[in-house]
Amino acid sequence: MKMVSRITAIGLAGVAICYLGLSGYVWYHDNKRSKQADVQASAVSENNKVLGFLREKGCDYCHTPSAELPAYYYIPGAKQLMDYDIKLGYKSFNLEAVRAALLANKPVSQSDLNKIEWVMQYETMPPTRYTALHWAGKVSDEERAEILAWIAKQRAEYYASNDTAPEHRNEPVQPIPQKTAYRCAKSGVGLCAVSRSSFIG
Repeated sequence: MKMVSRITAIGLAGVAICYLGLSGYVWYHDNKRSKQADVQASAVSENNKVLGFLREKGCDYCHTPSAELPAYYYIPGAKQLMDYDIKLGYKSFNLEAVRAALLANKPVSQSDLNKIEWVMQYETMPPTRYTALHWAGKVSDEERAEILAWIAKQRAEYYASNDTAPEHRNEPVQPIPQKTAYRCAKSGVGLCAVSRSSFIG
């Protein structure tokens, strides 16, 4: 009985050592890649903060087609699991458009903002099996609040109309504005006859 307990203890210790060793390597790899000098940057500091967050948390591993993967990707078993996660993640959400918009200081699409907001609010990303190894991938409450605040700012700046009430300016689906700038000369007279008070022409 003592022999069985001893073997079990040795086995558990071996698993713990392997886990800590692999986690340490992953942390080193993630930390190194997040600080690479050749990473593209935006001229806007707030955009760079969001880009840094996405890179630090490893979002690009599964949500872009060409991320540099850690060496353990080539270990049999791990490779198959990661291939599955990458395929599913890339199919669910492609981050390329978000990164391109941030680099060019342009608005991120409403649908992409909605997706990011949802996973932040419900804490579904990064998944637990990812953060079990990638300790730096865990999102703190402060980081989550910062990303949600950035989303609200994007909506208010680019998508909310001037007549939208303050309590609705951060809605995933924006209300239809009461008045819309429209030039009658570029359309038929029929549309302008419907409600001239709502258009300019």
